[in-house]
Amino acid sequence: MPTAAPNGQPGGHKPFWDDRKSILLTRLVTAGVFIGCIVIALCGPAIVDWLIARGRIAIQGPAVRWVMLGLGYLLALLALWMLCCLYRFLARLEQGRVFVPANVKALRRIAWCCAIAAVICIPGGLVLYFPFACMGIAAGFMALIVHVIKNAFEQAVKMKNELDLTI
Repeated sequence: MPTAAPNGQPGGHKPFWDDRKSILLTRLVTAGVFIGCIVIALCGPAIVDWLIARGRIAIQGPAVRWVMLGLGYLLALLALWMLCCLYRFLARLEQGRVFVPANVKALRRIAWCCAIAAVICIPGGLVLYFPFACMGIAAGFMALIVHVIKNAFEQAVKMKNELDLTI
């Protein structure tokens, strides 16, 4: 009968993929998306001009460009804030600090960023550019999912605190 190594794998082989690598990859992707968000925000005027020139916007007029840019920059700020919260959340997970109040706060902020993005995107998509509405529905659904995860973390933090008091 083969014996298990301290890492739980038979024969002492370490798994190729583990939690640490998964968190590291997620942090790297989050940082990349953060940089991508900044690049897209800097290209905002060109992107809006391209959409208007191609006739992709449902409403025409001189104010449409400024409304689109304003909404885009507001959404970019929300995305950047959400990505910062996610990056810090992942850093705490990497440190082994899982069920702590800071993670509950981060998840709450992420959920609110998604919810606010949904409130901005859905009406904007119905009036200006339909894909915004699709993004808004996705953001709203993500807000619900993150909120449920936040509630689970919040309960776990309470249980951990009670358990810490009994020891």
